[in-house]
Amino acid sequence: MSIIQAVNIPTAWQNADHDCALFVYRGDLEHPHAPGNKWHKLKYHLHAAKQAKAHYLATFGGPYSNHLHAFANTLANTSLPGIAVVRGELQPRLTATLRDVADAGIELWPCTRKDYRLAQRSELVAYINALYQGVYWLPEGGGGILGAKGCRDWAADIDYLDHECDAWLVSSGTGTTAAGLLAADKTPHLHVVSALKGAEAQAEDILSLASLVSDPVLDSASLRHKMTFHSDAHEGGYAKQSQALEAFMRFFASANPELPLDPVYGCKTVFHVVKKIHAGEWPHRRTLFIHTGGLQGWRGYRDTLNPYIASPPDSEK
Repeated sequence: MSIIQAVNIPTAWQNADHDCALFVYRGDLEHPHAPGNKWHKLKYHLHAAKQAKAHYLATFGGPYSNHLHAFANTLANTSLPGIAVVRGELQPRLTATLRDVADAGIELWPCTRKDYRLAQRSELVAYINALYQGVYWLPEGGGGILGAKGCRDWAADIDYLDHECDAWLVSSGTGTTAAGLLAADKTPHLHVVSALKGAEAQAEDILSLASLVSDPVLDSASLRHKMTFHSDAHEGGYAKQSQALEAFMRFFASANPELPLDPVYGCKTVFHVVKKIHAGEWPHRRTLFIHTGGLQGWRGYRDTLNPYIASPPDSEK
């Protein structure tokens, strides 16, 4: 299976008068334990933990977190024990994601939303640091400078395989992946689509982080010029799905049965750009969507919402 694949735009969203082709870089196929952007955000943190001679690795995430899932699977193949601080109370019946995390040997710690917001400044983290000596803390989502550096390296890998697209397209949660891709000289124009509601200010955060890890030839003006930020694709908010998105995903899955998109990020990003193409508003002829993984996240949704399980639509009307 090729790691770069053409996307079949469902018939109802095609525009015969607007010559645009959409491709996907199948980052979800890259790494067995941390697919998509996850390994790239983790790798420099793991190196830093080793250099610091850490005895434990700890991080933060929600009950369906792709980051926690990748973190756990990665540590399961090392000698380092891990700690996961999970937002909210732990329920007697863990989510499928947290069951996998626990099965991988990661110790779960529940935390209040206040402590979660405070992260490494919280009383809970101070308590864990006192209880366990030599803890290396990874930011939520594997973010920060080290996470962005890993994604900057990833851009070189993607560019090596793609020389034909005039724009790249990536989803954004924390903005770390977008910042890293933007920081690479090889990256063409980058469209960043936020999955968060009210994320307009995130564009400046991405530019700021990118400037800290960017290739020397890129100054702040160059970074700003080659990024377009989309804050209007959240479809109701983080991890939410509108009826329009649900309908689109049924048609998309039918047209692309071997190309699964994740429910939180990828499906919204592709829906957004396909609507732009249909309206004749997309400015590029060949666009590469960077698939960042996260397919395990479908387990947090009812099966009836999962288009890769639910019955396909009868027709593309």
